[in-house]
Amino acid sequence: MYEFLLLIVTVAFLMYKFVEQGGYKKCGPSGKSVLITGCDSGIGLSMAITAEKLGFHVIATCLDLKGYGANYMQQNNPNIFLVQMDVTKPAEIENVLQTVNENLQNTQTALWALINNAGVLVYGHFDWQLDYQIESQVQVNFLGILRVTKAFLPLIRRAKGRIINITSANGNWCLPGLSVYCGTKHAVEGFSNTLRIEMRPWNIKVILINPGNLPGSTRILSAQAQHAEAMKNHFDEEQKQMYGEYFDLFQHHLQTNFAAPNLNRDQPLNDARLNKMLESSLLLENPRPYYADIDLGFRMFMLVTKFLPTYYGDRLILKMWGN
Repeated sequence: MYEFLLLIVTVAFLMYKFVEQGGYKKCGPSGKSVLITGCDSGIGLSMAITAEKLGFHVIATCLDLKGYGANYMQQNNPNIFLVQMDVTKPAEIENVLQTVNENLQNTQTALWALINNAGVLVYGHFDWQLDYQIESQVQVNFLGILRVTKAFLPLIRRAKGRIINITSANGNWCLPGLSVYCGTKHAVEGFSNTLRIEMRPWNIKVILINPGNLPGSTRILSAQAQHAEAMKNHFDEEQKQMYGEYFDLFQHHLQTNFAAPNLNRDQPLNDARLNKMLESSLLLENPRPYYADIDLGFRMFMLVTKFLPTYYGDRLILKMWGN
């Protein structure tokens, strides 16, 4: 009896792992290009390096071709094709589309994957944030993805390739101080989940990757101190009275728990689990629609806050964040 139960559990586990990995049949990288946005540092730079190691021709877009990421790739990965692009500017996207078309012809490759990675994060309550901080997050994190995807979708369709959008735990869960950022990531997930259905008849895969808690390993919060100073300088008298001490405690908590002051600028991010998720997304014939690097404890916490009545779930989140 116990042997039979053990057999059932083992078979169920193997089937789960098989489905979890989207099946094991792989596609080869030969003749395929991958276009990645936001490769100036952090996750984008890491994925560009990993995709090249997997055998793909990589086209990496950077906001600054004289910045850290572009310089690193020029010195260490010279075969990566670098292009300057601001995802908030339609004219630049159109120019890059022409450049990519020419590069695909020169390399005799097809655009197998578009990875929408470019992102901006500004920590601060909604009523603290200035218009330009709000607009920047919406423009880059969501509208930028729409623009870039629309421009390159015909090339992806020809290759029957895939669109990979980088999301966050904040795509379906929220923390105080991230109302705008959470809004953009919720939008990205809603867009991706719908686009996946729309693209199914053309055998185009749409995949979400949640890289997990990596702000402390990237430079996404490198401008947070300047953002915080700008917010505080624009407080009116009422806001100063309401938020003065709390604002300072909030920023201190943020810097203590999420900032990355001692990053080694000579070495890009190299996260084994992120690399594995990217490999599966690019190479598996039937990848999963959603990959996430979230530890079990945090997954359980997220589930608890969702199943609790909203009042108690909100209080629990505030307790975790720190009153």
